Amino acid sequence: MAGWIALPRWAVLLSCTAAAAQSPVFHLGPDIAAPFVIAKPNPAYTEEARLAKLEGSVLVSLVVDPSGQPRDIQVVRPLGLGLDEKAVENAREWRFKPGTKKGSPVAVLVNMEVFFRPQRTLWDWHVVRAAFRSPALETRPALIQVKFPATVDLEENAAVTLAFDVGPTGLPRNVLVVKSSDAKWESELLAAVRGGWRFRPGIIDGKPATVPAWFEFVRGSHSPIPSVPIPPAYIAR
Repeated sequence: MAGWIALPRWAVLLSCTAAAAQSPVFHLGPDIAAPFVIAKPNPAYTEEARLAKLEGSVLVSLVVDPSGQPRDIQVVRPLGLGLDEKAVENAREWRFKPGTKKGSPVAVLVNMEVFFRPQRTLWDWHVVRAAFRSPALETRPALIQVKFPATVDLEENAAVTLAFDVGPTGLPRNVLVVKSSDAKWESELLAAVRGGWRFRPGIIDGKPATVPAWFEFVRGSHSPIPSVPIPPAYIAR
């Protein structure tokens, strides 16, 4: 037909992709049906998170597009030791039945949790959150060696939060108890971290530096006390 131009296939696909990217994003509400997960792989652990038996979840926000694909993934509540990045990688592989508006698929913004569960016995000590402090930090300390108090078959949940400095040689220094569920658990955990934990040091201005750290430990299935809010200068990573 005169006046019409046949576009190549790639141009049509590009146009459709651009249109999809510009489609409005809806929030959950009375007229918006939520998307739900139909397939997801297990998340991978980092080596240091495996050593620390880091357990918990990373809360991410993401947009589920009308085709059920996740995009625009952001960490809302971090966990630390590289698991935040692993959570984002994992969420990219999730597949959804898309959310709908009046029965039609639409892009919807949702929050989802990516759960990490290490191999451990019930009464093992393990880490539930890790954070480091320094506004000029180029590379955070990396955990390379751990020691935990011996596991004893005592049916009691416990929690201890420690603050310490990771020195330029990677050794924990100035290890202090911030809060514990019972003082009887403190001495063994302090001794284990002081004597058995080692890090690759953090880097500031191209040199190994002292970096403050914040670690929360739990024994059993859960903490019997509320967790202490991480000071604002610390970043779980």
